[in-house]
Amino acid sequence: MLAPHQAEDIDIFNRHISQHRKPGGEAESSSYQTLLHDAKDPVVYLTVPRFRTGLPPNSGCGREQLEIVEQIMGPFKREVVELYFKQIHYHFPMLDDETCDVLRAGEFFKVPNNLMCIIYALASPHWSRSETLKMHPRPDSYYVWNKGISATLEDFLSPGMPTIQAAVLDQIGRPSVSIIGNITLCGRTVSLAQTFGLHRDPSKWNITENEKSLRMRLWWCVLVTDQWSSVAYGAPPYVSKGYYDVPRPTVSSLISNKANAQQKQATTCFVHLCGLTELLAEILPFVYQINPDRLQLGREIDRFKHELNDLQAQLPEWPPLPNRPGTPMLWLSFLSIRLVLARLIFRAAVLDGDGSIGRNRMDQLRIASSAVLDFVLTLGQTQFLDFWLPYATHLLVHAITVSLRCTVETQDPEIRNTSVSRLECVIAHIRYAHDNYSWDIALYCLERCTEPVAKIASLNAREAPQPPETEFPTVLANGNGSETQAIPNFDDANFLLSDILDPHAFDFSWDALWDTPSGMTNFSI
Repeated sequence: MLAPHQAEDIDIFNRHISQHRKPGGEAESSSYQTLLHDAKDPVVYLTVPRFRTGLPPNSGCGREQLEIVEQIMGPFKREVVELYFKQIHYHFPMLDDETCDVLRAGEFFKVPNNLMCIIYALASPHWSRSETLKMHPRPDSYYVWNKGISATLEDFLSPGMPTIQAAVLDQIGRPSVSIIGNITLCGRTVSLAQTFGLHRDPSKWNITENEKSLRMRLWWCVLVTDQWSSVAYGAPPYVSKGYYDVPRPTVSSLISNKANAQQKQATTCFVHLCGLTELLAEILPFVYQINPDRLQLGREIDRFKHELNDLQAQLPEWPPLPNRPGTPMLWLSFLSIRLVLARLIFRAAVLDGDGSIGRNRMDQLRIASSAVLDFVLTLGQTQFLDFWLPYATHLLVHAITVSLRCTVETQDPEIRNTSVSRLECVIAHIRYAHDNYSWDIALYCLERCTEPVAKIASLNAREAPQPPETEFPTVLANGNGSETQAIPNFDDANFLLSDILDPHAFDFSWDALWDTPSGMTNFSI
């Protein structure tokens, strides 16, 4: 897709050529294709080779990987695909109606190799949720994932729309174990999506209705993964507000009328997530801006708070309807945006240098992080077995880390005791969910946060004479009873939270960044 200024130039001289064409003459072939004849904002595509020079067409990218995966699935391929529809598709409707019809008809040979590999990989962790599949040994999910990812990366040599579909579905796959791989894949996906012009509104283009629908859903799925991976991994997003004009999808544009009530509820949650994502896209530039304008930041914060309240009024009610499909992930996303905004408000107070305002906003930050943790404590088996984006594990780590920071800095012993008790309950609760419901979202959070919470709790027990009893929802799990090493007092001038939290918990050490064997591929799952 040509840049707007280039498209305008091409459109003008193409119009001139067409006006001076001889009557009855054949139209000359052109490498340019105009999809929208708009004098102010034309849309023009340039035809370029899809394959790299020297790469033969129809080389079958991902064919070998798919053959291996299908051999592993054996006679259960249709059951695995059906599991994908039951557990994933309606919560994250990436596939268009035509592709869904092909899959339901069992004509898997019509679906691109890399996309089929990813569908198998997405469904395989849910193996035990199928009445048919649970009676048979489950394939190694990590092995299936590696084959799917290898097929997707290979498909980038001759990319098309299925490349974007597979790459985005890869990023929402569980379990998620490679931060570096996901960040780089997200960048490649966004770049390819913009190259294909998915960031532009196609509603008036001279293309089929199915392609219009496909383009819209693809862009919003790309945008969701881009913005939430930014929150999860701590890297600036690739897409900013104002650089796309694709309208927000509706439930009717994403699924057919034949969908049942639960499927429509799941897709409704996705539509609400798109609204939250759009607000997040406006907030994140201020999170990552190194030297923000304090006056502008103050004005924007007020607007963000107002818009977030408006979005909250549109969300489905959580407490009366705890079993609505897709709601747990949606509410965690909402509370996490409120926490990000509270963190931004606190940063504005720090930039202003007003200590009294800073203390007040620290309380707001503590309340926002506590709301996330209290919400986690309300989750039960039904919610843990619901749909979760892999970013949820990083959102939990963020909430626990902020709560630890607020616990360390508070001067009120009662608030400190309450915060410590809540943190211990959360760790025990998600450990129970991991052990009993195979909630893989808990694993990364437990690895990052169990030790810091235990150390803070041990320190608090020595500092406080007798903490008051605090009631939280009952959890059926035991806390960490291992011994902890001595650590400094809260009031010690040498006490640093970074001594407890591991700031280097990444995929590999800094030295390994420069010493990775050239033949090693950093797969992202």
